[in-house]
Amino acid sequence: MTERTFSYLTDQLRSHAALHPDRTALVIDGCPDLLYGEWDRRSEALARGLLAAGTSRGTRIGIFFGGMDWAGYAVAYLGALKAGATVLHLPLALPADELERRALQCELAGIVHGRTAPPTTSAVAWTGTLDELSAPGETPVDLVHSPADAAEIVYSSGTTGLARGVVVSHQNLATAGGPPSVMAHDEPTPMVASVNLGITASATTVSMVLNATPTTLVLAPPGDADRLCALIEHHAASTVMMTPNLAVQMTRDGALGRYDLTSVTTVATASAFLHPPLARALLAAMPRARVIGAYSASQAKPAVTIGTFDPARPMSAGRPAPGTHVLITDEHGAELPAHRVGRIWLRADGAPPRNRLDAGPEATGVPEGGWCDTGDLGHVDDEGELYLFDRETDAVPTPAGLVSSLRVESVLLEHEAVADAAVVAAGPAGVAAAIVPAAGATHDPKLLAATLAAHAKDSLAPHEIPERVLVVDELPRNDLGKVVKRLIRDRLTASAAGVTPAPTASAELDATGAPS
Repeated sequence: MTERTFSYLTDQLRSHAALHPDRTALVIDGCPDLLYGEWDRRSEALARGLLAAGTSRGTRIGIFFGGMDWAGYAVAYLGALKAGATVLHLPLALPADELERRALQCELAGIVHGRTAPPTTSAVAWTGTLDELSAPGETPVDLVHSPADAAEIVYSSGTTGLARGVVVSHQNLATAGGPPSVMAHDEPTPMVASVNLGITASATTVSMVLNATPTTLVLAPPGDADRLCALIEHHAASTVMMTPNLAVQMTRDGALGRYDLTSVTTVATASAFLHPPLARALLAAMPRARVIGAYSASQAKPAVTIGTFDPARPMSAGRPAPGTHVLITDEHGAELPAHRVGRIWLRADGAPPRNRLDAGPEATGVPEGGWCDTGDLGHVDDEGELYLFDRETDAVPTPAGLVSSLRVESVLLEHEAVADAAVVAAGPAGVAAAIVPAAGATHDPKLLAATLAAHAKDSLAPHEIPERVLVVDELPRNDLGKVVKRLIRDRLTASAAGVTPAPTASAELDATGAPS
C-alpha cells in the first residue's frame, strides 16, 4: 500500500495539475513551454514506460538535459520519481570520464536524455529520449514510496576536489527547501530564475516550484544577466532566484541600471556567499526588495539558516530555520562559546541525514548527535545568529592569524575599479587576490595593485591586505557560479615557479606595484 505520511514531490505535481491543469508551470526564455496538466501527463507516460521496461523501486536512473530544455528535464525528473526510481542529475557539460565515474559509483541502470545524447559508456545498460521511453495510457501510475526511499543523488560542486555524491531521501527532499513561509509565493506574478540544468540548483528549483503555491516559473538563459533583467521587467516579477555570480554580472555590465526592477520584493540567493557590496547594489535597483540567503551544505539539508541581508551585519548567514540546529566546534569537536570562530555543523529535526555515496576517510573531531560538517568556519552571536568566516579550505593562514577570504573580497569589491575578485593564499603565509577590472578601469597591473592596497588599508589589518595581485579577464567558475579557487592557487604556484602563465591572466604584481 502506498504510504502517505507527508507530501511527496510527485503528490504535489498531481495536486497542482488537478487544481490548475491549464496554468503555465514553466516559461522558457519568454515562451510558455509547460502546463501543469501537461507536466503531469507526460511524466505519467514516462513512468509507465520505465516500469514496463523493468524499473523497480530504487532503480537508479540518470537524467541528462542541457541548454534551455527545462520542460524535458522537469518531465524526466518527475516521471522517474513516479516510477519509484532514484534520480541522478547529470549536467550536459560533464566530461565523459566523470559521467562514467558517477554512473559506476551510482550503479545507474540507464539514462533518460534530451536532444543531446550522453557520451557512450558501458557503465549503463540503456539510454533513451523521453519519446522513446514513454508509454501511452490513461490509468495513473500507482505511486509507491517510503519516506526513507532514496529519491535522488546530487553531487557537490567539486570546487575543492573531486565532486562527491549524496543520497537524498523522499522525506529529506520534501523538506529541503526550508520552511514554507520562506519562499511562499501567493502573488499572481511569476517567479524568475537563471540556473544551469543538471545540477543541485536545477533540482532545487523544480522542487521549490512544486513546494510553492502553483505558480509560473520564468527561466532565463544561464549566466545571461541582461536577459534575466529583461524578463523581470517584462513580467513585473516579484520573486527572483539567482546565484551570487549573477549579481556580479548584473552589476558589472550595468544591467541593473537598464531595466525597471522595482516590482521585485524578494531576491533569493544560494550556492555561494553574496558579498555585501553586491547585495547593496541589488537593493539600490530593487528598493522594495529584501535579499534572502539560505545557508546549508549538500549533506546537511534540510538543515538551513535563513537570513535577510542587513548592512549592519554583512557577514550574517541568518538564524536557524525551525527544526535546524547550529553547532560551532574546535578541531577536536568540542563546542565553542559565542563569538569564537570554529567549524560549523548543522542538524535538522524530523528528517534523516543525507548519506554520502563514498564515505571517504573517517573524519576527526565529529561531535555526537547526528551533526553534519559543512566544511565552513564561522561563529554565532549571543542570540544564535550565524556569521560566516570562510570555507575552511579557503581561509588564508598567516603568521598574524587566519584571514577570511570572504571579508577581503568584500572590501576589494567596494572599489569602483573592481568588477570581480577572489582571494587565496599566496604561498605558505600570505594573501593574494585575483582581480577582474571594472569597465573603464585601468588594466595596468601596477596602478591597480597600488590603488587597491591604498583602499584596503582603511578597512583591513596589514596581514589581511593582499601581498600579490593577479589581473585576469575572468575568474574560473563552475556550473553553480562558484569560483574554483584551486585553479587560481595553481596559477599563482605556476607563476612563482616560472611556468608560462595561462592566457586568461595578464599580469601579477606585488600590492606595491613592483613585479613579483
